[in-house]
Amino acid sequence: MENERLKSSETERLHPNDNVRVEIENINGDVVTTYKGSGFSTIDEAINAAYNANPVLLGDMADYVYCVTNRETGVTRRYRINAGGNAKLII
Repeated sequence: MENERLKSSETERLHPNDNVRVEIENINGDVVTTYKGSGFSTIDEAINAAYNANPVLLGDMADYVYCVTNRETGVTRRYRINAGGNAKLII
């Protein structure tokens, strides 16, 4: 059974013109790196771009927490990567 505290990011849409900021945090909650970009239609795309753009990251994508901010709307949400490789909202 899926954890009810995690929700799929499939409903979390971005517009390609939105400016996005992704802070990548380690297991201790420390920000390891920050990425800014645009051109994404989904949260998954933004997280993948942020992870792949930062060679300082060690380990798997699932080892990190991703704090994604849509700078156009000011909305910030935190995500983890599940076993299937998809971003899940942490609430």
